[in-house]
Amino acid sequence: MIFNVLDHGAMGDGRARDTAALQAAIDTAHAAGGSVVVVPPGRYLTGTLFLRDQITLDLQPGATLLGSTDLADYRAVPGAGLSGNDRTPYHLIVAHGLQRIAITGGGTIDGQGQAFWQPPASPDAWVLAKHPRPSPMIEIVDCQDVTLAGVSLTNPAGWTLHLLDCDRVLVRGISIRNDPRSPNSDGIDVTGCHDVSICDCRVDTGDDAIVLKSVQRTVERVTVTNCVLRSHCAALKLGTSESRADMRQIVFSNNIVTGSHRGVYLSTVEGAVLEDILVDNLIFDSCAPVVLPRPIHLDLRRRCDDSPRGGIRHVVISNVIARTNGRILLTAEEGSMLENITLRDINLVYPLIEDPRLYAAGSQGSQFSNRSPEAREACAAVVAHNVSNLAIENLAITWPRDSVPEAWRLPVKRENGGPRIFRPDYSNACPVGFGVLWGRNLEGGHMRAPQAQASGAGTPRLDLEDSSFRVIE
Repeated sequence: MIFNVLDHGAMGDGRARDTAALQAAIDTAHAAGGSVVVVPPGRYLTGTLFLRDQITLDLQPGATLLGSTDLADYRAVPGAGLSGNDRTPYHLIVAHGLQRIAITGGGTIDGQGQAFWQPPASPDAWVLAKHPRPSPMIEIVDCQDVTLAGVSLTNPAGWTLHLLDCDRVLVRGISIRNDPRSPNSDGIDVTGCHDVSICDCRVDTGDDAIVLKSVQRTVERVTVTNCVLRSHCAALKLGTSESRADMRQIVFSNNIVTGSHRGVYLSTVEGAVLEDILVDNLIFDSCAPVVLPRPIHLDLRRRCDDSPRGGIRHVVISNVIARTNGRILLTAEEGSMLENITLRDINLVYPLIEDPRLYAAGSQGSQFSNRSPEAREACAAVVAHNVSNLAIENLAITWPRDSVPEAWRLPVKRENGGPRIFRPDYSNACPVGFGVLWGRNLEGGHMRAPQAQASGAGTPRLDLEDSSFRVIE
C-alpha cells in the first residue's frame, strides 16, 4: 500500500508546520502492516519525525523536508553514547530499534542548520555552533536492514547522518552537500555497526566525510566504494574520538577525494584495535584552505596517560595517486607500535611543499600525532615513527616545478581543530628540502622504491635512526 502525506493534511508550502501530518502518514502506514509513505513535490516544514517498522519514506523528486529553525519543534530523544554537542537529543528524523526501514527517492532533506550557528568572528574563521542544536540530523539506532538511497541531504545543524549499533545497512547513491565551514558537519557517521555498504555517494562537507566510530560495540565488515568526497577534515576515517571497541574488516576502494585536508585517517586513542583494513584505488588532492594536510595518516596513541592502549595492525594501502603539499604520517606513541603496515604503488605529486615546522609546534588540533612531536615536524614525503614490519613498495614522487600553480595559491588557510589563521607565502614552491623517508624505531620491514629521490641536491634521501629497516635498491 502507498500512503500520501497530502491525504493526511500536509500542506507542503514551506510555511505551515507539517510535522503532525507527516507523522500521521507514517503511523497509519505502520498500523497497516508497513508500506510506502510518499512525499510528493513541495516544501514540508517539520520538526522531529519518528520512523516505524517496515516503512519506506519515499521523497519524490522536487520534495523537500525542511527542518524547523525552532528547537521547540524537536522532541528530545535520549540516546546511547551521547558525545557533547556533536550528538544531542534533538534530531529531524529518528529510527530506534526498527526492522526493514528505508529513506528513498530523489527528494531532499534540508536541516536549515544555519539557524543554529553563531555568526563567525571573521570572514576567515571557522563557524561555531549554538548550544543546544539538533544533531545528528538523521539518527538511526539499533536497527536492522536499513536502506538509504537516492536522497539528497543538506544543511544540518551538526552531523548529517548517524548510524548507531545497526546491522545490514545499505547507503547508496545519496548526496550530501554542506557549507564547508559548518560546525561539526560530519557527512556519514557509522558507530558500532556490522555489515555496512556505502557506495556511489557524493559527500561535500566541512567536517569528516565518512567516519567509523565505536563506543560499546565493534565495527565489522564495512565497505565504502565508488564515492566522491570533499572535506576540510578527514574524508575516510576510523576512530579518534569514540574509538573504544575494536574495528575490523574494513575496505575503502575506488574513491576520489578532492580538495580535502586528509584522505585516509586511521586513529585510535581510547583502546580500540583497528585491524584487517584495506584501502585501494584512491585519488586524492589536498588543495584545501587548511594547513598540515596528509594524504594518509595512521596514529596510535592514548588520549591521556590513563587511557587504555589500542592497536593498528594489518593495514594495506595501495594504488594511490595523491596531489598534495603534505606528508604521509605513520606514528605510534612510545610504548606502542603500528604493526604490519603496507604502502604499495603510491604516487605523490607535489605542486608545492608546505614546511610543517611553520605550523606544527603550535598546533592545537587533537588529530595530529599529538604524542609524536618529532614526527610532526619531520621533513619527508613519508614520516614513520614506531612501526613494526613497514613495507613500502613502488613509491614514486614528483617534486614541485619552478612556481606554485595558481589553483594552489589559496590566500587564507586555517588550522584544523584550532583558531589560527595563516596567509601563506607562495614565492618559493620548495621552501624546505624533503627527503623520501624519515623513520625512527622501524622494526623490520623494507622499502623498495629506487626511483623515489629527495626534493633537491643536498637533502638526504633517507633519515633513519634506531631502525632495523632494509632499503632495497
